[in-house]
Amino acid sequence: MGKYQLDNKGTAAVGKFHEKNSTAGGRGSNTQKETNSKIANLREKMKKQKGAK
Repeated sequence: MGKYQLDNKGTAAVGKFHEKNSTAGGRGSNTQKETNSKIANLREKMKKQKGAK
């Protein structure tokens, strides 16, 4: 084991960090792309709503 031993809460936090920041084609890169596409869709939607008023 490593130098530091984590409790359940710590291991969950570390797992979330690695999942979020993985870039080697892992889940992190997919979630970042999905988030960016959702943001782009919301921006387009807001522009359409402002234009309709």
